[in-house]
Amino acid sequence: MGRAKPNQPKGLIEKHVSLQHFDLTLVTPSAALEQVVANYWIIEWDLPRGRAYAQENLPHASQHLVLDPQYQSGVFGLTSGAFTYHLQGKGRVFGVKFHPGQFRRFAAHDMRNLTDHCVPVSSYFDVDDNELLRGFCAAKHCADFAPAIEHMLLNCEIKEDAKAKLAQEVVEFIEVNREIFEVAVVAQHFHVSPRALQRLFAEYVGIGPKWVIERYRMIEAIEALNNSSHISLTELSHALGYFDQAHFSRAFKRLTGRRPTEIGLPPT
Repeated sequence: MGRAKPNQPKGLIEKHVSLQHFDLTLVTPSAALEQVVANYWIIEWDLPRGRAYAQENLPHASQHLVLDPQYQSGVFGLTSGAFTYHLQGKGRVFGVKFHPGQFRRFAAHDMRNLTDHCVPVSSYFDVDDNELLRGFCAAKHCADFAPAIEHMLLNCEIKEDAKAKLAQEVVEFIEVNREIFEVAVVAQHFHVSPRALQRLFAEYVGIGPKWVIERYRMIEAIEALNNSSHISLTELSHALGYFDQAHFSRAFKRLTGRRPTEIGLPPT
């Protein structure tokens, strides 16, 4: 495992403000787990007394194992909507981000059953949930707890799964090919039918491929809005495959609760 430098992942709304309120560090998994684990992520904050901050973000197409002494720990399925986390006082959170499709190798059920839900870590791993959380809280440095999580994961029999690999490849293909807007185009690229792709995503990703296409379009929109206050919304709308700015703005507000023009303003 290696500790990465503080990172600025895609999907944070108001990213320039976000990183003034908390520190985010990524830890790379060992070679034994790099096929299933994207990274271990750590959030730490220490806000002045009486100050609070609400972080909004658009989650990616992944499942997460989260240890959170402030709120809720467990295995979180893919989150279909926007997500807001409230920070106050001093706190820390440790998370495991699994590659898209790969958590299915730990579970005896379709990932769609976990979407928008959180279940105890012990539902999938031979561990006492309370002891696991206490161990994390006792760690002097958050990153020092990564080996304990690795040990827990490696105690499982992780069988090879060609479908998990395919699901990951398809999601990553969608993420990097922003000009693709139709499920049929994705299916054709991977030489499968759209119906077969739907079944694959339901079992391994937890949601349909159309959602994944739409989510990464919106994440790209967030990144563009984060990086420039003078961006042309008409050009951005067309670049993301929307018919016009009005269609894009409605889709954006439906997901985030705010219009694109309101990014940079306090949420109402």
